[in-house]
Amino acid sequence: MTDWLPLAEFPDCHVCGKFSDGPARLCLDCARRQLSRPAPGCCPICSQRLRPASRCANELCRSPSRRINKIHAIGYQSGSLRRVINSYKYRGTRSWSVVLGRLLLGWLDETMVGDPPGLIVANPGFTGPGGQEFGHAEAVLASAAAADACGRWPFDTCSPAAIIKTQPTLKSADAQAWSKRATGYELRGALKVPDPGRTAGNFILVYDDICTTGTQLDAVAGCLLDQGGAARVEGVVLARAPWRGT
Repeated sequence: MTDWLPLAEFPDCHVCGKFSDGPARLCLDCARRQLSRPAPGCCPICSQRLRPASRCANELCRSPSRRINKIHAIGYQSGSLRRVINSYKYRGTRSWSVVLGRLLLGWLDETMVGDPPGLIVANPGFTGPGGQEFGHAEAVLASAAAADACGRWPFDTCSPAAIIKTQPTLKSADAQAWSKRATGYELRGALKVPDPGRTAGNFILVYDDICTTGTQLDAVAGCLLDQGGAARVEGVVLARAPWRGT
């Protein structure tokens, strides 16, 4: 029983009485008090903040070769959300996947009911030799699936996953836009769809933690469309990073 335990505000989730079993909506409502969220005037393609009457500086949004339809963002990479993601990805606090999974689930319940995806996949990481030791995006997706007690959303929890990364690639965290484009091209060659029957004809939503340019998500979308026969691909990220282009 946890009903008697005190509730703590995001990001003090680890001392919250609902840390292990909080409803997704409760966690999202709590976290949004600390989040900077996309407003109606943001870029309709990549969710980047825009000044009034200005166009998005992200090359991807106006590229004729763009494969991803759009990229949703739960928040912007700032404040508490930035600290939580850094703690999760780089400081080994893996238990954050529990809360981040519920934020994703709460966002889906709030945003995607009218246009539900046929499959929700993670931007795949490579956990073999030379790759990352921990699949952080996959762990958040698994936590979201575990919190979805009624099975409302089609999370990809199969092994192998619907899309996999077959080899390590250059790291792109905190890189400039030109560098992220290079790593995106490299990533495209490392991706594979093991069973196109799972993806063909589906609207697929790709989850990742942070988006700066969207190049990686666009590479994943290209693979799902070309190899997997997907009908449409969109992305959703916990945090939209500030533009780092020139």
